[in-house]
Amino acid sequence: MQRRHMLLTGLALLGSGAAFAVRSRGDTVPVYVVPLDDFPEDYSANVARALASQLGIRVRAGLRLPPLRIPVLPGTNQYASEALLERAVRASARLPGLGPETYRLFLTTRDINSQTGNFRFQFSMHSPNLNCSVLSMARLVELEDGMPRLTVRSGERTIKLAKRAVGELHLGWRRSTDPEDLMYAPLMGLEDLDRIGNEHREEEPAVRPVPREGETTIVV
Repeated sequence: MQRRHMLLTGLALLGSGAAFAVRSRGDTVPVYVVPLDDFPEDYSANVARALASQLGIRVRAGLRLPPLRIPVLPGTNQYASEALLERAVRASARLPGLGPETYRLFLTTRDINSQTGNFRFQFSMHSPNLNCSVLSMARLVELEDGMPRLTVRSGERTIKLAKRAVGELHLGWRRSTDPEDLMYAPLMGLEDLDRIGNEHREEEPAVRPVPREGETTIVV
């Protein structure tokens, strides 16, 4: 409880550097940022503004969802990501401007993990079938005298993960092998997350050279 309180008191750092908010028109909203019941609406709106500004797309912040009955994985304090996404999708089904192509990014301070328990934890989880993701801030804080603190770096980590999620599921970005690229994968921990940059450069697919008459092309 104390850890979550520390998270909530410092989340205003998330929106620093966002230049503007893109207002939604009367048609379908392309991207929604939706806070769960444990995440403040004001700070979720900061994330939406940062995404709109940095990606140049229309992003709308949704209202905070009501409390959801999310199962806790046995023997842990972690919440099952799959169940969280299923319940969050149902709970947000009446968002204004929601359409079949709308991508939803849910935000939470809960510590999450796959229901299979194959991972130590998850920064985020994506569901292409449901066209949504969940991003957890539980592991993004920095420790100071053993206490979690929200810092500028925490905000930078949050925006990076949000951009990765929107980029992959909404913009079709592919993961990268460049350790400095925003879409580098896999992210094994905070060291990887802090090392990657804030921008993604889409790699061009390899083109095989066309052999001239009398030549042989060797593919290595």
